[in-house]
Amino acid sequence: MLKKICMVAMVLVLSFSVAAYAAAPAAAKDQNAGTKLVRGFTNLVGCWLEVPKQIYLVSKEDNLYVGVTYGLVKGIGYGVYRGAAGIFETVTFVIPPYDKILIEPELVFEGWN
Repeated sequence: MLKKICMVAMVLVLSFSVAAYAAAPAAAKDQNAGTKLVRGFTNLVGCWLEVPKQIYLVSKEDNLYVGVTYGLVKGIGYGVYRGAAGIFETVTFVIPPYDKILIEPELVFEGWN
């Protein structure tokens, strides 16, 4: 029961952080410690999504076999990098610069096309 409550709480925190971050248009975002914290936490929690994302993108570009093999390896590498960037930004969110983005796209939810 406790495990289910923790999972629901984690999903809610992640969904609210992404919604709060995406509420403002890109040009109007006020970069501050809060946006750096949300970006870091979102990348930290969502780093595992790089694996299906890269499998999809590589499969779309080449074929399914290449997507499942090379895309898997590429997704694991990107996921580790995004997780490390998320840890770094979450730990150092009070230290400027706030607008320097360590990984492109800024969030794992972008760039699926």
